[in-house]
Amino acid sequence: MASGRRDLAAATISLAVLLLLFLPSTAAAANVPSIDATRTRHLPLPRGLLRGPESVAFDAKGHGPYSGVSDGRVLKWNGHKLGWSTYTYNPDYSSEACTASLLRPETATEGRCGRPLGLRFHLKSGYLYIADAYKGLMRVAPGGGEATVLVTEVDGVPLRFTNGVDIDQVTGEVYFTDSSRNYNRSQHEMVTRTGDETGRLLRYDPQTGKAVVLQADITYPNGLAISAD
Repeated sequence: MASGRRDLAAATISLAVLLLLFLPSTAAAANVPSIDATRTRHLPLPRGLLRGPESVAFDAKGHGPYSGVSDGRVLKWNGHKLGWSTYTYNPDYSSEACTASLLRPETATEGRCGRPLGLRFHLKSGYLYIADAYKGLMRVAPGGGEATVLVTEVDGVPLRFTNGVDIDQVTGEVYFTDSSRNYNRSQHEMVTRTGDETGRLLRYDPQTGKAVVLQADITYPNGLAISAD
């Protein structure tokens, strides 16, 4: 129980820190209402052995944050009165199978349940794009619900460690990273320990449904950001 409380406390602190540091990408900043940092508060995660977040996102109305957590869901913050609610989940998600416990940590279930990492909204359409470490690139329509898996392999090579995501808000093209072709998220220490150089930078075109490799053989590509130009 003490370990569970420490994990929850660490997750809460991590989320508070990320919120203080969060700034929308330059291309999106002009379209997103500014976030008043003076109103930032501790946002405790729901009860249970949840860890998070890897990333946070705000929608076009400035609502949120939205954050992926360790049982495979993306949660939405609805204010202190309502707290968190489930916004989206992958097609394989099961609340019964994906609930971690002291005897069944999330590392034992995340391969099936997924682990949402990078998050980014396409502001015009309201779609949320999700880089899930195990499921690949996913997208959910405005309002949430079950996400659609868009990309699981590129050029015949499976996505093994989908990580960061950002969107060109003008063209709608989605840029994302696959951190390694050899190791998945639960083996992330091996990526650095072995000096793995099999990561890739990728681009998905929602108009054609095609994904291409922009650059291969990168050492542990993680997050990314699109500049104004």
